[in-house]
Amino acid sequence: MPRPSAALLPCILLLLLLRPPKPGFAAEYLLQLPAPQNVTIYSYNYQNLLRWAPVKVNSGSVLYTVQYTTKACEDWEEINCTNITKTECNFTHPFIKSYWTITLRVRAELGQVKSDWVETNDFVAKQDTIIGPPVIENVTSTSDSLLLSFLPLFKEDGFQEDNLWYNVFYWEKSTNKLKKSIQTRNTQIKLQNLKQMTEYCFQIQAELLGDLVLKSNIGLLSDIICNKTTVDDVTKTVIVVIVFVGTIVTVVILAITCYLLIKKFQKIIKYWFQPPFKIPPHIEEDLKDSEMPVLEELQNNYAEEDFWDSLSVVSSAEGSRALVRNTLNTNVHSDSRSTEREKT
Repeated sequence: MPRPSAALLPCILLLLLLRPPKPGFAAEYLLQLPAPQNVTIYSYNYQNLLRWAPVKVNSGSVLYTVQYTTKACEDWEEINCTNITKTECNFTHPFIKSYWTITLRVRAELGQVKSDWVETNDFVAKQDTIIGPPVIENVTSTSDSLLLSFLPLFKEDGFQEDNLWYNVFYWEKSTNKLKKSIQTRNTQIKLQNLKQMTEYCFQIQAELLGDLVLKSNIGLLSDIICNKTTVDDVTKTVIVVIVFVGTIVTVVILAITCYLLIKKFQKIIKYWFQPPFKIPPHIEEDLKDSEMPVLEELQNNYAEEDFWDSLSVVSSAEGSRALVRNTLNTNVHSDSRSTEREKT
């Protein structure tokens, strides 16, 4: 192959410099890749995450690898977070016990170039995880108790925490001073010996009890929920009777009051509901006219005596004499009536 002339060498070198680099070319010539920053552990209800800030480079995709170790074993182990692109790693695994003291580390990789490892502080899930507030599912009221039901705090299948307890705080809403507490391991608890028809408020808090090595981990308090107790059957019957008797007494008092008011203001009520009768003006003018023959006829009719016949009941011995007297009386009255008619 013929060698290029000396005049073409500058052109060839310029073309090589202007040609785009191959993939991974920049990484091969990087002396050091920056290590991940802001590496922190976030744990909530045993959901454990390792998070960090992304490493920025001009080209290429940065990968990350996470490993862990324990106090009992100094070897570093992988946890399914090898060569990942995300900037977080979920290291919640059954084989990592909650009471283990572990340390995690992460590094960045770009081709053959790797950053330094960044380690975290010691982490114990049982002691360092944030325990969220329990969720109250249902409240059942009776006359002297409240039955609280809440959801399990950890829902993972096969997960069981022997030292998990629930602290229930409750108090009367009206006082808001004296608080009582009950501790249980169940997700259902009954608050007993309460006052009937009284509103109580309560909160629930989970706690992981400590031991000789680990301290207790107290969780967050739930929202305040208030509920009122009911009444027993005896009190309910008494209330019904009192309401019934009170209604009857009220109705009777109202009836008597209305009667007395009507009796006292009878004239006023009669005036308003039955106004006095007034003769129409045109009829009143006719009645005042003295020449109207109707007035004289009405006056005569009122002045005229009513005629009547007398009747007497006598014994058989006096029958004949009484019959004669009745006949005479009848004749006298008949004569007087005829005489008056003739005069008229």
